[in-house]
Amino acid sequence: MEEHRSVPGLNVDILGQLTATIDERQTSTGRAGGQPLLLLTAPRAGYGKTHLLGRLAAAANGQVVLVPLAFRLEDQIGISAVAVRGLESMARADATREGWTKLREACAGVCAVLVRRLIENGTLPCANPEQALRVLSGNPVEVFDEKGSARLIGEWVRRFEGQLRRPMTEQAMKRVPAIPAALESWVNAMLNHALDGGMSHVAVLRMLAADESNEGPVTWLRLLGLWRPVVLLVDHLDAYYRNPEAGLRIASLLLDMSEMDGVHVVLSLNQDVWQATFGHHLPSAMEDRLTASQMLLRGIGESEAATLLELRLRHPAISAEQARDFTAFLDVKRYFLGRPLGSVSARTFLRHAAKQWDFFQQTLASPPPQPPVAQHPQAPEEGRVLPLMTDAVPESEVAETQEPEEPSIFDTQTSTQMKLMAEGLAEPRPALPQQNEAPLLPLAPHPPGVINGNGKHLPAPGLAREEAAENGAAPPQFSPSSAGAFENLREMLGKLRQPSVPHPPGEDKGAHVVAERLADVMSATAAPAAAKAGAPLPAPAPASAPVSLPPPPSFAAAPAAPATALAPPNAERDALLGRYEALRLQMAAEAVSMPLDFTKLADLIRLAGKRFPLVRFSEHELPGMTGRFAMCWSLQGLEIVFGLANFADGSYWRTLSGFAAGRLAELNLDAQSTGASAARLKITTFKTEREQQSWAILQHSTAFPPELKSHVDAIHLDTQNVASLYAMQRIIKESESGSLQATPAQVMSVLARELDFFWKRVTRAA
Repeated sequence: MEEHRSVPGLNVDILGQLTATIDERQTSTGRAGGQPLLLLTAPRAGYGKTHLLGRLAAAANGQVVLVPLAFRLEDQIGISAVAVRGLESMARADATREGWTKLREACAGVCAVLVRRLIENGTLPCANPEQALRVLSGNPVEVFDEKGSARLIGEWVRRFEGQLRRPMTEQAMKRVPAIPAALESWVNAMLNHALDGGMSHVAVLRMLAADESNEGPVTWLRLLGLWRPVVLLVDHLDAYYRNPEAGLRIASLLLDMSEMDGVHVVLSLNQDVWQATFGHHLPSAMEDRLTASQMLLRGIGESEAATLLELRLRHPAISAEQARDFTAFLDVKRYFLGRPLGSVSARTFLRHAAKQWDFFQQTLASPPPQPPVAQHPQAPEEGRVLPLMTDAVPESEVAETQEPEEPSIFDTQTSTQMKLMAEGLAEPRPALPQQNEAPLLPLAPHPPGVINGNGKHLPAPGLAREEAAENGAAPPQFSPSSAGAFENLREMLGKLRQPSVPHPPGEDKGAHVVAERLADVMSATAAPAAAKAGAPLPAPAPASAPVSLPPPPSFAAAPAAPATALAPPNAERDALLGRYEALRLQMAAEAVSMPLDFTKLADLIRLAGKRFPLVRFSEHELPGMTGRFAMCWSLQGLEIVFGLANFADGSYWRTLSGFAAGRLAELNLDAQSTGASAARLKITTFKTEREQQSWAILQHSTAFPPELKSHVDAIHLDTQNVASLYAMQRIIKESESGSLQATPAQVMSVLARELDFFWKRVTRAA
């Protein structure tokens, strides 16, 4: 990789650690045997793993032999697959000289070493041995290329190759433990490829590398080690996602190879692949060996992003003035404002910049603004938008006028461009939908007096506002432009959903109040969509302080829809429900035959925590466990710490227990300082019949201190429960990938009630 096409500061610390570690091993031991494998992990795709490996190849040029390795699904995982796929990768990689590949260069390097050994021990007479040794110690391409600066030695080798093959093989036998006949075949094949190149010689080398009966794979790597230390780069293992059996075989193979003389192994993985394929699926001793030399990639900072942007703008079609204008338009400093250090991947920033470039190009092509319009139009124009930073419009005004109070001062096209610019300059949308996103498939509003799914009578639309007016209280307003708007929305929804009467005597008093309305809140997020369609907002159940939420201010109100249009699109809802039921049946077999998949549960808990308005979701990296996180839900008076790992992973559970104990102490201190009652805390995990025994062992271990055991809530799931959870996780994944014509927010709004048993059980106080 050429340095002028890269950002020097991108993961420069990790690059320094990699090169320093490899150099240190070569100088201190002269070999890599017995050295731990180097594990390179990234939080997710886009953090520059492959880019870093390319820079490592550039930095180590002339010092090591880099063997890129990417397994294929049809491969039988073993050392022959390592040799064959590595050899193929080197045959595809171009060297510095035209017509040469990295494979031919390596073959030439091995042959140059063997010829040099013959000169050193006097087997091969030479008129000027010092000069010959110096040339053979240099770039082998210059020796064996017909136009190379040292081609005279190469021509001499070509002339006497028949007499040199046997002595070269004997020199290889002194340093490479291998079957003599197989080693002779290797030396002949490598010499042929060094002299002539060509795919026919590659085919011979590939056949030898696949021959495990004659130790071909090991012989290949040992011969490469005669020239330079071998660095095996293992990347692109995403195809083995959630395949623990393949993960165990790959881990065992790579650890064995790291014990070979002259071989370094660098394993590159994303955290999701590590957790789902390796991680706790491995024996603890093997996991410790894999993570002994672990390096974690972090995201770019403001300076690296600015350099990356400057690099991308060096294009012949972009003038210097355009580049300056776009840099000011993008405002890198503002993009990083408030973002945690190292949380922005290079790919995420580049995608953001690409979208901003589209907006920037549109603004250059937009016409100049027109004079102000003096009167209201008779009907709303298509594409009309309200001012971008106005306060919320009261619901009653929207219903009565169906028009903004002030006319737009721009024509329709210019107004649309301004809206696009403002949306582009706003904070990027989160990776997972938040509670302010309106579902495409809103639940139908209840007519006056109709009883909802929880047996509560709902008043007619607008009743809450009228009652507030009679009591002399102004209804609260919500402005998306104000600070802490999402927090205000959570508080308002919390007031709407709290019951005004105590629990019936027969009801479980241990259940948290939020659990009874969690699915209802999901349907409440459909209100903005109803307002945008011109439908009256369904009023919530009466509360102590009724609140009416206005529609979002960024869109003009449309004319009122006819009464028949208020019905939800039942066909689309039925399609989602049908897909969910099909997935639940499909997942039943996995729920019965396989252990509980904590990765799927983590996906579901993460999305639900970010989606439910009454839940504040957070993730905390566990101390001393790089890349492993504890997920938390903060509710009213309750904090839930989720434990999502195999019960045999004692180090994880001890670390999580220590984290939970620290959070409990913090909650108690906060309560003492404010005089309020302390929030309760519980550690929630999940188990099935399969995990019952391992859970009992963990309970009786020292993982949980005695004072914390009462805070542990292990939720038992039967196979039907597990199938339902897996089905929800899968349908959300399908919506994220685009294979389902609905967003994750829309899926949750329609299907949240299907997992009502799960939400209530999770949020019940321990």
